[in-house]
Amino acid sequence: MDDITKSDIESSFNRVEKILRCGIFSPENMEHPLVQSALTELLIRVRDLMEKAKIYAGAVDFTDDVNITDRVKNVSEAIAFVRNAICHIDSENHYYEECNARISYTFAYGQVNLISIGDVQIRSKYEDDVCFFFGSQKLYLKRHIVRAYEEAKKKLIPIMNKV
Repeated sequence: MDDITKSDIESSFNRVEKILRCGIFSPENMEHPLVQSALTELLIRVRDLMEKAKIYAGAVDFTDDVNITDRVKNVSEAIAFVRNAICHIDSENHYYEECNARISYTFAYGQVNLISIGDVQIRSKYEDDVCFFFGSQKLYLKRHIVRAYEEAKKKLIPIMNKV
């Protein structure tokens, strides 16, 4: 790993931790104009860290609470799916074909049955987490994003410390 890559990783570690500590994803900030910006940067950085972990140390690929589809097989692909939806306004990743709906930047705090569309239930099942919905995918802040970040960091730190 070259010094530029190490510097990029350190920068992402610092930004992710600042974003997570600032409280932007708390229920009282739900209407804050920078929630979407914070989520966008968080997912761009976590996705990049996961890709670097995959290249240098091994994939972050757990499947707990991931909506497995033809296009999404694990948390890395779920985060990439949502990151692509966020970064591309016209992305098909905003559409949930099974219920013929566009779902984008929809958040749920705690355990909530958000909406039902036909036979599809859009819900968050954990009282202690915030859930972000985009198309057919949902990401939990703690269970997906923070855990993926921590796993990528755990894989990358030993490699970065090698001389």
